[in-house]
Amino acid sequence: MRAQKLLRPVFATAACLALAASVAAPASAANLVLINLDPPGVGLNDPTPVTPVGGNPGTTLGAQRTNVYNLANQLWGAAIASNETVFVGATFLPLPCSPTGAVLGAAGATFVVANFPNAAFPNTWYHSALGDAIAGIDLVPGFIDIISFFNSRIDDDPNCLVGRQWYYGFDNNQGSDIDFLSVVMHEIAHGLGFSNFENEATGSRLGPPFYPSIYSRLTLDLTTGLTWEQMTDAERVASAINSGNVVWNGASVTAAAPSVLGPRPSVKFLNPKGLKGSQEAQAASFGPALDAGGGTTGKIVLADDGVGVTTDACQPLLNNVNGKIVLVDRGGCTFTSKVANAQAGNAKGVIVANNQPKGPAPMGGSDPSITIPSVGVTRDTGDAIKAVLPGNTVAKLILDEDFLAGTQGGFVRLYAPDPVALGSSISHWDTTATPSLLMEPFITSGLQSATDLDLTPNLFEDIGWILLP
Repeated sequence: MRAQKLLRPVFATAACLALAASVAAPASAANLVLINLDPPGVGLNDPTPVTPVGGNPGTTLGAQRTNVYNLANQLWGAAIASNETVFVGATFLPLPCSPTGAVLGAAGATFVVANFPNAAFPNTWYHSALGDAIAGIDLVPGFIDIISFFNSRIDDDPNCLVGRQWYYGFDNNQGSDIDFLSVVMHEIAHGLGFSNFENEATGSRLGPPFYPSIYSRLTLDLTTGLTWEQMTDAERVASAINSGNVVWNGASVTAAAPSVLGPRPSVKFLNPKGLKGSQEAQAASFGPALDAGGGTTGKIVLADDGVGVTTDACQPLLNNVNGKIVLVDRGGCTFTSKVANAQAGNAKGVIVANNQPKGPAPMGGSDPSITIPSVGVTRDTGDAIKAVLPGNTVAKLILDEDFLAGTQGGFVRLYAPDPVALGSSISHWDTTATPSLLMEPFITSGLQSATDLDLTPNLFEDIGWILLP
């Protein structure tokens, strides 16, 4: 299960046009302070007795939640420099949830600021906490800098994410539950600067005045060669769904990517000659992991289940797939069902071709009984394979060390799905990153640890934060 997150509210603006003279850049650790916005008896004040867990000594639900939030504030404070306190508001609310999916949280800057002392760019919106750090003064005194919301239904509603709850430990030992620390770290990062202020559906800028954001200045579309700061509204609308081709054009992130990201999940074709080469794939969230050694090699056959869309593998397969890699089409049933049906026929691997025009099939799901590797590929790659079937088509499912996962043209990709996902598009890393990154739009089992900030500090450095050693 990948739980969807609704992110990035912006509540007010403040154009700071006539402030004091510039001051020295901050060198001390940022002080992030939690502002509890919950009423008595609920959320961060919930008195329900609980047992200490995973290093969290709290003995009530509210205390454990507060302890996690304070730890997240400390972790971010130790990573970035600011002489101005960052006030972070937090509250628990009954956000949307179903038995299989949920909005985990939402967060964003409460104010944006422009034209303040030491700003690298004039007429550009900055998140208020970042603006304070650069200016060395509180640009919007008396107000919180970040507002964050978290889903109370995950603990309170038995029909929300059935079998899963928030995990309030500090030790990354959440098992099948949802690590609250990871989610809080993610949400605070949005408020600190990991978000744009443009509307992806309309392309419009925040305003008036209608300034670009510091984030959009480094959001680059490789198809047009333009940054979002340079585009028209219509061009931003098109770019927001240009999956795979919207990237972060920041020097710090680009330099750090090889030390953070791993080899790219790929289908490497060995035969026929016309298909030879490596094509990007999406590794499944279930089954065994791909490897960068020998991989899984086999002859490709097209699935045939004899019912409806016979190539979707939603029923037991009729054709011989023993020892083969099975190509199936997305749609009709879950990814795990498709792979399970191929596995039942003794297939050694599965390739799922997308039925949507952009990106590889996403390959989400969970099934501990799956023992064969599977990947998703684009519709174009699926069509190219079908064009040479039947025949001696041989491929390898592998982590290809010649390519860096989650990148395009040497840049790290941003999330740009089609259709647009308001609140998620552009303001996250793309889901093709491996290993999973803290600032992807969905929390996954592949996320290493809430304390592993991966590329997030580098993006912060690109937009103007000073990092601490």
